Amino acid sequence: MNIDALDLSGDKHPHKMLGSTSGIQALLDNMKTKENEGVSYQAALLMKALVIAHIFGGANHRTAYGIAKMFLMRNGRKLRINDFNAAYPFISHIGTETIEDIQEWIEHGTSQEP
Repeated sequence: MNIDALDLSGDKHPHKMLGSTSGIQALLDNMKTKENEGVSYQAALLMKALVIAHIFGGANHRTAYGIAKMFLMRNGRKLRINDFNAAYPFISHIGTETIEDIQEWIEHGTSQEP
């Protein structure tokens, strides 16, 4: 997914993992413990965790968006804003958003910010 995010956006960063596969697995395991919160909450948690972990040398926000989009699709859901260019203003600062604001954005295309 990171390679695709780099290629599709024309990013010049080389694909490089800064984190470990065990670190990625830990993020996924944590997300699985939140099944009772719902799919959109899990996707929000995953997006924020991937961005904060900064696992890749570039395109971390775009990779998190793509992975969350895929996770939602595999669970019969979708992002309210499906176009990457329309989504970018929000996902570019997702690390500072609350999980609830990210979940709101996933479900409604807006955040709870005033």
